[in-house]
Amino acid sequence: MFNENKTLNLNKFTTGMFFFIFVFSIYNRTFSILGDIRYIVIVFMLINAFSMVLERIKKSFWKVHSYFFFFLVLFIFILILDKISWLLSGLPKNDDVYQDVIILYSYHFLASLVIIINKNALSKKIIFNSVIFSSLFLSFSCFYQVFIGVLPFVSDNASGEAFKDSLSILGVRPAGYAHDPNYTSLLMVFTLYILFQKGRSFLTYLFFSLSIATLLVSGSKTVLLILIVLIIRYIFARLKWTLFFNIFSIVFCLFGLAAIFSLFEQLSTFSQRLVMWKIALEQFITTPFLGAGITGVRSALSLEMRYVQPHNGWLALLVDHGVILGGVIIGAIFYMALTMKDRATRYLLTVYIFLSFTNEMWVYPYWILFFIIAPIIIIRPNIQEAKYAAKD
Repeated sequence: MFNENKTLNLNKFTTGMFFFIFVFSIYNRTFSILGDIRYIVIVFMLINAFSMVLERIKKSFWKVHSYFFFFLVLFIFILILDKISWLLSGLPKNDDVYQDVIILYSYHFLASLVIIINKNALSKKIIFNSVIFSSLFLSFSCFYQVFIGVLPFVSDNASGEAFKDSLSILGVRPAGYAHDPNYTSLLMVFTLYILFQKGRSFLTYLFFSLSIATLLVSGSKTVLLILIVLIIRYIFARLKWTLFFNIFSIVFCLFGLAAIFSLFEQLSTFSQRLVMWKIALEQFITTPFLGAGITGVRSALSLEMRYVQPHNGWLALLVDHGVILGGVIIGAIFYMALTMKDRATRYLLTVYIFLSFTNEMWVYPYWILFFIIAPIIIIRPNIQEAKYAAKD
């Protein structure tokens, strides 16, 4: 019994360590002291996987959540079908980039599988504290960029400078260690979601205010726009004025689109995005079923311009994975968003979905926060999992 308890405590400890460093790496992916932080994550992930197997052996319990099988099968099909479609594609092939992205996909999926299968060893306290600490670190790095300058300890091929933006109140949009201000805004939304789930206290309100401040200075227009709509939607829902909200939504969208297009007429980036979307759409029409394989959208864009992603996550999914795998991924995301009963989680997923229309999302690990960790917070364990957790 003593040895068994030691094994259980070891698994909880390694799970907490792995989860903490993994979440930190998602929030601060360009932070580096001894090299890429993801190498450290891999070490802790392997240690955690080993302790998890030992615990499962001790408890003689091997059942896992259906989530696990979905992501495992999806990962296997992505590796197999995308390799076939990549080889059959007539696009130019960069073996080094392909291998790098395959490694990135494998890293994300393996981390997800370890978290899912070992979720009973994760307490909400570990999840909340990991997210809050990582978010604070990112917030301070953003304000460091604004008031002091270039960030130290930035990984190779990343910039420590804040983005210049004449439309910003500060004249710059800091990204901190998240690399891109749009992703910083998205991560702050996830932090606000975590704080909303946490009990009310002075520290909670303090962290909430800091997250709001970071969200505003990083200034993703898409994130801010959808948040405004969701807040108004919540107010109207509480007042039970559904008809008025529908009318408001139509008017807001019309005026919003008019304002956006009038603004974008002055910005060259909008015309560039239209070109990127056109190229991506043409490639999807060329290889609609299996897609062009992982990095297919990069290869298609490289033929005509210097960009490596079309600034549209849904188009990127369809070009790389085709309507078969891409449709499964997109369908699962929208199904979860539409059927989720918890209002806060449903709103959270809505922000992710809308930001995906203007940014590439799937190749980065943010989807793990939104579609694995968020459900873990609100979904109760089934009977078998409850018995399993009760054994310790």
